[in-house]
Amino acid sequence: MKVYTLLKNGDSDEYHLFEGELNETIEPKTCTVALKSICKKMDKGERSKGLDGKVTVPPFACQEEAAARVSCAQRGRSVCGVCVSSLYRTPD
Repeated sequence: MKVYTLLKNGDSDEYHLFEGELNETIEPKTCTVALKSICKKMDKGERSKGLDGKVTVPPFACQEEAAARVSCAQRGRSVCGVCVSSLYRTPD
């Protein structure tokens, strides 16, 4: 099942969506995260870091499309528009 994770870019403070696959065979459930964001403008390694130098916790991870839409809408313009638009595309 396709799921989404939202990561914050450490340089621009903009959020980007990453696609992944839910791993339902492991408890607690986990998911993969693609190396590049949907818009291809952010690598997973460019995540923002806290004062301790560790990467910050994502606002959400492993969410299905409908939940990702709501979460992104709540963050407003701080989320990449290209990434968000992919949540509203009509399937081919």
